Amino acid sequence: MLVPQPRPGNGPLPESVTHRAPVVVTISSGRIRGEHDGRVEVFRGIPYAAAPTGSHRFRPPARAATWSGVRDARAYGPAAPQNPDPVLEQMFGLPPSAHDETSCLTVNVWTPQSGSGRRPVLVWIHGGGFLTGAGSDPVFDGGRLVQQHDVVLVTVNYRLGAFGFLHLAEVLGHRYASSGNTGLLDQRAALAWVRDNIATFGGDPRNVTLFGQSAGAFSVVAHLASPGSAGLFHKAIVQSGSGEGAATVDRAGEVTRAFLDELGIAPRAAADLLTRPTADLLRAQETVTRAWQARGDGVGLAFLPLVDGTVLPRTPVDAIGAGAARGVPLLLGSNRDEGRMFTVLGPGSVGDLPEDALVAVFAAHHADPGRALDAYRSVQADASPAGLLGALIGERLFGGPTRRLAEAQAAGGGAVWRYRFDWSSSAHGGRLGACHSLELPFVFDNLDVAGVDRFTGPRPPQELADVMSRCWAGFARTGDPGLWPAYEPEGRHVMLFDRVTAVAKDPDRTLRLLGP
Repeated sequence: MLVPQPRPGNGPLPESVTHRAPVVVTISSGRIRGEHDGRVEVFRGIPYAAAPTGSHRFRPPARAATWSGVRDARAYGPAAPQNPDPVLEQMFGLPPSAHDETSCLTVNVWTPQSGSGRRPVLVWIHGGGFLTGAGSDPVFDGGRLVQQHDVVLVTVNYRLGAFGFLHLAEVLGHRYASSGNTGLLDQRAALAWVRDNIATFGGDPRNVTLFGQSAGAFSVVAHLASPGSAGLFHKAIVQSGSGEGAATVDRAGEVTRAFLDELGIAPRAAADLLTRPTADLLRAQETVTRAWQARGDGVGLAFLPLVDGTVLPRTPVDAIGAGAARGVPLLLGSNRDEGRMFTVLGPGSVGDLPEDALVAVFAAHHADPGRALDAYRSVQADASPAGLLGALIGERLFGGPTRRLAEAQAAGGGAVWRYRFDWSSSAHGGRLGACHSLELPFVFDNLDVAGVDRFTGPRPPQELADVMSRCWAGFARTGDPGLWPAYEPEGRHVMLFDRVTAVAKDPDRTLRLLGP
């Protein structure tokens, strides 16, 4: 996720779009009115599930209510409940997304023409650490991607944080057995909505590509491993994700106890969570999140998909290695300097790090920290302590897991293509490099969206956006991105996306040989 939505909620349309031609279609819940925005048809804020409040809080999504008449679908729905994201505020100086628990479960659809054709469908799961984000963020606007490549794009809102990933089975019983994966079940319900309705928008329900970035990519991998999601999509794209970032029941139970303690609720009175105001839960979520981040273990996230034995029978990378995604072509990759997002921006940014502190951090992850530091120094353009810390973060959270996931898919008999995004931002004095999330405006071909240049720097290369968006759309169409060979453990071919794109063989060999 890059920027929050500029016009949240379902308020009146601005004057600049009121003249746009209306488009009315019929879906399973009733008739909706979208618009032709001068490029493509757009339908926003379409409910795919019932309000996740009252008896539905922390429970699987229920079917959306039907309506009579024509429902307006020209304004985005609100985001799922979330706290402000300080990184986004620092990057763009924009206010947080407006959110509302009652009406957050919506999708947005961009299509060249409704009711015509059977186009490839891309379904986008946004990132944000399972805590923030929305399918309405401007960088995800599908107009250019859809217009240029004749595809249909769907973006999804889903429950976040405690609302989507708080494990309550042990305190509220079997009716909440799936509460630790409610956010994943929301995404699955959105995929079912696509299956049932996308032909109305000119999409092919038999050719659906699920793609996402960061937490959205973790989600895509979870669906690849989840038996209940099988058949709802046919290809997958994983941008800066992992098949290793899933919680155990013990870990999730620890988060739940901390959450209840923060609210002053005894486990025997956990039913109070069902009626507590949204704001109370968000305050507790913020405290628990900060405490978990301070621990620094794993991916540092308190709320994650849960290996519960049902929605997720096992850790996703293990399931995929055993063939769970054999029939789903997979395109995946990471950014060369993922970790610089976290060392340069936000409250966790670092400046000068003492050498002994750097050695201690590396010792927590490598038995021989001196050897590891030498290896990182040999491949890093920025070998300062902050640069090396960023490199370690990026490799632990995204680079290594991406490589291991590619190898698991190949071992499981599935087709897989791997890329690395290497183009460096000139923003923030060039310190961001090719950091986490930087590929997003290139994939969506939205380099001209307001605020993006504060992240990319001025004049980012349009040619790179042309190449990446074409590869993503081509993969959605045929299951092959073109331009480079499939990944296999012998050759380890990786496409490097930069101002000049090139295929490299085993480009991260030095770090790979250090081991996990």
